[in-house]
Amino acid sequence: MGGIPPPPGMGGIPPPPGMALPAFGALPAKPQLEPREELPKPSKPLKKLHWEPVELDELKDTLWETTLKNLEFDMVDFDKLFQKAVRKKKKKKTPGSAKKSVPKSVSLLESKREVNISIALNAFKMTVERLCDSITHIELHVLNPERLISLIKILPNEEEEKAVGKFKGDPSQLTKPSLFQYEMCKIPHIRKRLEQVLFMSTLDSRTTVMRVNIKLVWHALRAILKNPNIHKIMHLVLTIGNYMNHGNRKGNAHGFHISLLQKLNVTKSTTGLSLMDWLVNHLARKDAKILKFTSDFRKLYKPTEKKTKEKDVGINEEPALSLDDAARVETDVILQGLSALRGKLKELGKDLKNMAKEEEKAKAEVMRRKSSLKRGQQNATLSSPNSPTSARTSATSTREPSPVPTNHFYKAMVSQFIGAAKKSKKLDQMYNDMIKTFNRLKRFLGVKDIEKPEDLLEIFSEFLAAFDQAVYDLKAREKKRQRDKRRAETANERRARKLEKTNVCALKEK
Repeated sequence: MGGIPPPPGMGGIPPPPGMALPAFGALPAKPQLEPREELPKPSKPLKKLHWEPVELDELKDTLWETTLKNLEFDMVDFDKLFQKAVRKKKKKKTPGSAKKSVPKSVSLLESKREVNISIALNAFKMTVERLCDSITHIELHVLNPERLISLIKILPNEEEEKAVGKFKGDPSQLTKPSLFQYEMCKIPHIRKRLEQVLFMSTLDSRTTVMRVNIKLVWHALRAILKNPNIHKIMHLVLTIGNYMNHGNRKGNAHGFHISLLQKLNVTKSTTGLSLMDWLVNHLARKDAKILKFTSDFRKLYKPTEKKTKEKDVGINEEPALSLDDAARVETDVILQGLSALRGKLKELGKDLKNMAKEEEKAKAEVMRRKSSLKRGQQNATLSSPNSPTSARTSATSTREPSPVPTNHFYKAMVSQFIGAAKKSKKLDQMYNDMIKTFNRLKRFLGVKDIEKPEDLLEIFSEFLAAFDQAVYDLKAREKKRQRDKRRAETANERRARKLEKTNVCALKEK
């Protein structure tokens, strides 16, 4: 008889000696770490430090591997400083000595959010009531762009709006941050309104940047289009290029792609001078004044062209912008900014139109109620003028409906909106004029593959820099030549004097 076989899954190899399996449901044993040095018991009960001990599998290669031994410190003094406070027994209150209990402040926010809002509100240095009044009346001297950004960050989110909606207690018991949230929930579309106020507050600075950049690029393009000296130099380049390419398929060309202007330093002469150096040498001999033509592109446009008194000239004066500055302007960014401006203004205009309709509707409702109350009062008087019911009806009917509250947001924004719309239209026109000038210059130069003004301006910027460097090198070579010439003349004079002296001595000896 072979006996009963073990049930399926219950066989297998038994664990080796000393490696008994843990009981079913038991937690695995914690890893055994090297013990820390023990500390003596404090002489007094101390306050507790609330921390979370770190869980480690091993100490090796950790900070805690080196902290097993304790550092020395004054335990007696430490015990005095951090001993647990002894609670005093409360005295029984005698009748008549009971003080009025101060109601606890109520918070509707999470602790971290409460702290962040409190810090932001303290920066305003005014009460919540005064701040809310400034927001309601859109007081722009209080709501500068920095403060608006701070306010938008602490406006109630969806969860906080729900918490405020559930609160049915006394608002005076709310904490300062919760009271701020409570008051903000009363203002419809507060986030959108503050964002629109911020947009309008920063509009001048953003439109100024766009206006300056558009004008600068336009002036740079027009300068290239109208400058006769740069045209003369390009004519010279075409001449020598056709001369160098005489007899091959690239010779006898009517023009060249302007990218060549970036490569004039590449072609070298047998003496090591570049084609750019040759151009400058040639122009210096034929027409030296043309060497200074690059200065025409250094002062293209001044952002502020206000008339200043002679004594104030140079004080906080903005420098004139150059072609190099124009080449760094990204026209795509300008286009995106103009598109965003139009979109924001369209959205604001729509909101203002809806507000105007709502206000007209509210005014009409007030007028209707006034008319209805007046008719009711007249009917009550005619029916039974001496009855007490009539008197009560008459008294009730004299309560006129409250007037429509002033929409301060609409009042503050409508005039700014009109001015901003005019600025937007003017900027669009300036941008279109710039693009027209760009296309005109492309046709003038015969280029079709350059799509952005800054790409074209970069070519000329590099050309002007290389031209200036060649002029500098020419002057440096001329100075060296003059210096070498003077040295040679001085050496010749010394040799002549020495020879003369030698001859004199020889005659004396004879």
